[in-house]
Amino acid sequence: MSRVSFLIVWILILTSISGVSSFHDGLYLSTMMGCSKSGPSPLTVKFQDRDNETISANYDNRCFEDSHWWSFRLEQWQNKSGWGLELIHHKIYLVNTTQSIRSFSLSDGYNLLFLNVAKQLNNINYRVGFGVVLGHMDVIVSGRDRYIRKGFHGHYLTGPAFQLNIEKLLWQSSSHFISFDSKFTAAYAEVPISANPSELAIAPDYAVHFSIAVGSKPLRTFNQTSKDKVLYFLPMVYPFITGKFLGTELLPGGY
Repeated sequence: MSRVSFLIVWILILTSISGVSSFHDGLYLSTMMGCSKSGPSPLTVKFQDRDNETISANYDNRCFEDSHWWSFRLEQWQNKSGWGLELIHHKIYLVNTTQSIRSFSLSDGYNLLFLNVAKQLNNINYRVGFGVVLGHMDVIVSGRDRYIRKGFHGHYLTGPAFQLNIEKLLWQSSSHFISFDSKFTAAYAEVPISANPSELAIAPDYAVHFSIAVGSKPLRTFNQTSKDKVLYFLPMVYPFITGKFLGTELLPGGY
């Protein structure tokens, strides 16, 4: 059985579990491992030395290659309502390349940073998120060298993003939980394709995401041991362990 097939079977088993739980007051930390699928969307590339090009882009997301798909979420809950931050490491690779656009991806990340508001109803968490795209270009235009800037300085804060999220709690202990998380995201990004700031790629993206989350419940204010405090950050290990299994990394090469 391949690694991807194993993960799919694992997700199906977990989602068949009838989980009953609820989020109480406090600060929740969770990380997610899973995959995304982008739908077709218009891609416009603006050149200075040739005509602009617009196509209906089809993308591959390659969730389990190089730097795998992952998400991080930190939320404050009270009276079954919550708010917090979420970062999603999403990637897009153009499938239907053209004579001018030889290779095109936001593969060090079409990263999505959200401020979420949440509500729990019947033991299911619903979220709406508003945020921004943190994009990192990797492009080859015909007749030119590859354009990429490695590291965080190659990321561009660009364009708005929106998400709808549903989370089903599957399992819990006194300190941790597992959940199945699904999202729909819509985002807009304008990123450079060369050192010339006038040459841009306009790349909106619409995607669904499915993942398994591992999370920590709030630490109580009093009577917490050092072990409890360390175990609170246990979800942070989850993406690294899964990456070791997949043979992938949390961040792309070059960081």
